[in-house]
Amino acid sequence: MVGFTDVPSQKLEDLVTFPVLIPVKVVSHKSISHAEFVKEIVQVTQGLIADFVEDQIEHRASSSGNYHALTLMITFENVEQVHALDAALRAHHMVRMVL
Repeated sequence: MVGFTDVPSQKLEDLVTFPVLIPVKVVSHKSISHAEFVKEIVQVTQGLIADFVEDQIEHRASSSGNYHALTLMITFENVEQVHALDAALRAHHMVRMVL
């Protein structure tokens, strides 16, 4: 699966100028509560992006309500933050995928 840090032939730092606002979509596993998912994702994100606040999240539930997709609007200061957040979100037990 391709993630938001996967760029085929160029490095991310060659494509954008930091700081840069990048939307990051995070999708939950099935049957995880919205409130708990948001709480966990905010905690992980704030651990790496100090000025991130919950107001910077857009939420969508699947049509059946089994999955939740959060779009995080994050201003990254450097490429290391992008890679660190991507790795932390992918490793989280509630996260099905990161785009």
